[in-house]
Amino acid sequence: MNFSVIELFALAMFFIGFYGLITSKNVIKSIVFISVVEMAVIIFWVGLGFRAGMVPPIGEFLEHDMAYIADPLPQALMITAIIIGMSVTAANIVMLITLVRKVKSTDWDTIKSSSENAT
Repeated sequence: MNFSVIELFALAMFFIGFYGLITSKNVIKSIVFISVVEMAVIIFWVGLGFRAGMVPPIGEFLEHDMAYIADPLPQALMITAIIIGMSVTAANIVMLITLVRKVKSTDWDTIKSSSENAT
């Protein structure tokens, strides 16, 4: 399977975000890397639905042009994914604010040690 430049960029962005998420010691950075991974997935799926020379399925087109019509389903699904990603980021920020007020830190190790001390 041949990948386009957009798809390869999205894959690289996904793995960079995933690596950052795994190695991050800060909650704020983790939230940012989650957003990077979400955007990489969206870019990948939009890239799969796009090929050079395709036209949108709007207006009048002839039967022989069906091979050159872009599939609108990936774009519609990714609009939904963008809204869900924004909601997840907003929920993460709200939880971060609550956590910072309680623990007074955004470091994962400090948060883990304070939760172990509380039990």
